[in-house]
Amino acid sequence: MTDFIDHYGIWAVILIKFSPFLSNDAVGFVAGILKMGYWKFIGASLLGSLPLIAIIAYLRNNYESMGQGLLWVSVVSLLLFIGFIWWDKKKRKQEKLSS
Repeated sequence: MTDFIDHYGIWAVILIKFSPFLSNDAVGFVAGILKMGYWKFIGASLLGSLPLIAIIAYLRNNYESMGQGLLWVSVVSLLLFIGFIWWDKKKRKQEKLSS
């Protein structure tokens, strides 16, 4: 996780905060260890948490729908996470080849 946050910075925090299945506590500890700026971390945490908060607020009265909604958010965020890492590795590989 340290390498991921060190490499991707605030985007790593946003992505991890958006994903209900990833540890929000760990990202905070690692960001602190890596001396990420306070306002950068708070801003990234806010941006990453807002979509999840909006879904919970929208589905607040229907627990069954909330469970399904959070499951879908987890699946979508996992796919976005995998896609982002795949895209970044592909981009870095192309940059190495062109150097």
